[in-house]
Amino acid sequence: MGTSQVNEPIVIDAHGRHAQAVAFTKDGKRLVSTGQDACLRLWSVPGFQAEGVFEGHKNSVNSLSFSPDETLLATGSTDGTVRVWSFPQGKCLHVLEKQSTAWFSPDGRQLAAISAKGRIVLWDATSGKEVSTLPTVDKRVVALAFTSDAATLLVGGTGPIHRISLPEGKKVGELTGHKVVVTCLRLTPDGKMLASTGADGMLRLWSTKDWSEVRKIELRASGVLQIAVAPKGDVVSVGADHLIQTFSLNDGKLVDRIEVPVKGVYGVAISPDGRYLANAAADGKVRVWERS
Repeated sequence: MGTSQVNEPIVIDAHGRHAQAVAFTKDGKRLVSTGQDACLRLWSVPGFQAEGVFEGHKNSVNSLSFSPDETLLATGSTDGTVRVWSFPQGKCLHVLEKQSTAWFSPDGRQLAAISAKGRIVLWDATSGKEVSTLPTVDKRVVALAFTSDAATLLVGGTGPIHRISLPEGKKVGELTGHKVVVTCLRLTPDGKMLASTGADGMLRLWSTKDWSEVRKIELRASGVLQIAVAPKGDVVSVGADHLIQTFSLNDGKLVDRIEVPVKGVYGVAISPDGRYLANAAADGKVRVWERS
């Protein structure tokens, strides 16, 4: 994306109440959003017109994760379920009870979910059957990410990031740096780097080769600090209260800074071509900025 000029956003009145999460499809033709209206909504790109809605959750839909081939979509809700949908048809294939959020493995075979009790449960993505419950590694689990070979599950806890080997479910190490709760974990498209944020207001970049810390960036901001890594692997964006900041992955320098007219800045996403940056916010709106 490089240094960019940010224009006034396209504003979509998406969810009435809080909009929680956003994601672009790999072909760049759709934007998906979730929110407190208990719905998942599809929007055309670049027109950003309504294209469909998935209904079934009873409460706020807070997270979403695509399978690698994008034929499946997992959504997590405060109604205590994770639902697995066919995409883009929107048929609910499985309801995983007593789960809050889930993430697809890179091979698309499994879902790692955070249970209502804070345990990590592995599910078969095809059958919707529970595979195993992993041993407790932290008193609180907020964020999950798989390494690109699906051999390690990264778990954001109350400070450290735990490394769990799969399928054994054994803890093999941890990344120390964040002083308090880890808020988000995202891998770069090439799988060589992990980006993490914490409630300490830090963005940290880690090498997945030797798990050393490559760089740390003080965000000088607070909030839920959700991360979007550009599909091109050149930049990372972080949402904070009233603010979205984008940094170069190469040198850690600030690329651009967008002020958002609402405190609650939640999910963020970057389109495959790097043209658009989308955000789900506390006023129920989804904002999309185009960079020139």
